Amino acid sequence: MNQTTTRIEQPPPGYHPRRSIRRWLPYITWEGAFANVFIVGTGGAFLTGMALLLGASDFEIGLLGAIPFLAQLAQICSAYLMDRNGGRKSLTLVSIAIARQSWWLVIPLLLLPGSRRLEFFILIVTVSSVATMVATPGWMSWMADLVPEGIRGRYFGRRNAAVSVTTMVVTVAGGIILDRFHAINLAAAGFAVLVGASCLFALAAVLLLRKVPDTRLTISGESFSLSRLLEPFMNPTYRRLIKVFFMWNVATGIAAVFFAAHMLTNLKMTFTQIALYTSVSSIVAILLNKPWGSLIDRFGSKPVIVLTAFGIAFVPIIWLFPRAGHLWILAFESVYSGALWTGFNLGAFNLPIAVSPKEGRATYLATFAVITGLAFFASCIVGGMIAETFAGLHWRVGAQTIVNYHLLFVISSVLRLLAAFLMTSFHEPREKRFPIMIQFMGYAFLKRISVGRQILPFPFRRSGEK
Repeated sequence: MNQTTTRIEQPPPGYHPRRSIRRWLPYITWEGAFANVFIVGTGGAFLTGMALLLGASDFEIGLLGAIPFLAQLAQICSAYLMDRNGGRKSLTLVSIAIARQSWWLVIPLLLLPGSRRLEFFILIVTVSSVATMVATPGWMSWMADLVPEGIRGRYFGRRNAAVSVTTMVVTVAGGIILDRFHAINLAAAGFAVLVGASCLFALAAVLLLRKVPDTRLTISGESFSLSRLLEPFMNPTYRRLIKVFFMWNVATGIAAVFFAAHMLTNLKMTFTQIALYTSVSSIVAILLNKPWGSLIDRFGSKPVIVLTAFGIAFVPIIWLFPRAGHLWILAFESVYSGALWTGFNLGAFNLPIAVSPKEGRATYLATFAVITGLAFFASCIVGGMIAETFAGLHWRVGAQTIVNYHLLFVISSVLRLLAAFLMTSFHEPREKRFPIMIQFMGYAFLKRISVGRQILPFPFRRSGEK
């Protein structure tokens, strides 16, 4: 039997819960906005563009998308270190700094010739991803203790709105920069500018987070044991949650990284067009983060996740219709998917925190991330293999040409629908019934329409209407 010694790490001198919350939440919001500059500038279509510039194949694009999720294995080690030694703030800050500042090494890879540039690029992405995952359990546990449960949905809704603003600004600015450099045959230099700016904002984010104090943290001091690692699986509610999101990540991962590749290679979209498409989703997220957050605080995360998951299941089907020169349907898709993913991501962030116990939360969150991350990793690899196998697929259907990516989109849609049905079987302890939330949403919508009619100018009202 392991000997356990427990001590409580006291908060910093002068720390007062309510006063500190009011003071430090703006710091966390700005940190999220600055960090997102790095995330957007080195991810998504920009990451795919860099990989294509370095000669990546479909399988290697899938691998790049999968690496961050395989790296989630590092969260187990991180959770163990925090349970044993505490110090989650220092571990989080050091890991985040390594994860983001290591990208300075990408710049010479882009600008200098070499035969193995793609291999070194994949290595840097791997190191960055592992360091990010080492930081994740500490950050989530830290924020869960700092932000009270009663306002968590609304606060992170506001924070995500700020993050969405930076997503919009960075995608548009980055798209314009890359297209300008591409026009003068200096695409590599354009990517180098984008990476350098992203690293600078990432540094500012670390400096902001460094100012936020840690709250008290229980440190068990117990030796590593298999029972400690398996504890989340012994919790029936948490075990069910892991199963649900395992299936969801399999469903989304098989096609996730290929939407950007499809836009660049088959739809012939410029980076500016991709930026405008992304910006519409960001604007929708800005508008809807607060309402989704309020719904989560009122009804729980699970009803919001179920509602949005069923809608998201049909998103890949929409991508069967656009083709080069005929992209109009993406205007609808960006609004539709932006609205749904905003609610889903906010709920998916809050749900593992809500159903995990405060003691040992880092281990619970790390286990959740590792298992669901492995699902996404394996699914990305399988997606890359399917895309590589059917790379020569060109099936003409009317004006549309069906290619390998379309096959992945159909598979993903079917699996998402199955996962959405599976989500209905999970029960969050504090959730309210799904129909009650739908009824509330309908009432709120009708109330807004009624208020709108009341404030219409007199000439627009029907004659005789008071």
